[in-house]
Amino acid sequence: MFFALLAKFLLKQPPMVQAAVLGLCTGLFVAATAEANERDPAVSSVVWLVLGWGALAGALYYAGFMLQHRRGAAIEDDVPPWVHALYAAVWVFGVVAALLALFGDGGFKVAALAIVPLVLLAPSAFYGIRQITHRVPA
Repeated sequence: MFFALLAKFLLKQPPMVQAAVLGLCTGLFVAATAEANERDPAVSSVVWLVLGWGALAGALYYAGFMLQHRRGAAIEDDVPPWVHALYAAVWVFGVVAALLALFGDGGFKVAALAIVPLVLLAPSAFYGIRQITHRVPA
C-alpha cells in the first residue's frame, strides 16, 4: 500500500516535476551504463552525462505530455497508458544499468548511480506495470 501511495504521489505531480524526475533518473541510468567498466570515473564526465541525457529525456517526456494536452486531454485526467509504459521501461533500463555496473569493472561505486533512482522509480514502475497488465478492454 505504501508503494501505491508513492506511485500516486509521483504520478499526480505537475508534468514539469514528473519530467524532471524521470529525466534525472534516466540520466543517472545512462551514466551508470556508460561508466560501467571504469574503476574511477571522472566526476565531470558523469555530471555531463546525467545533465545531457536527463535534459533530453525530460524534454521529450514533457513534450509528449503537452502534445497530448493539445489534442484535448486534460492534464488532470487519469494517467495515460504511455506514461505507465514509459516509467516501466525506464525502470527496467535502470535495472540493466545497475547490473552492468555492478558486474563490470566499476563495481558498487558506479552501480550506486543507478540504485537510488531505481528505488525512487520502483513504485511508479510497478504501479504502471500493474495498470498495463490489468487493463479492462473497452
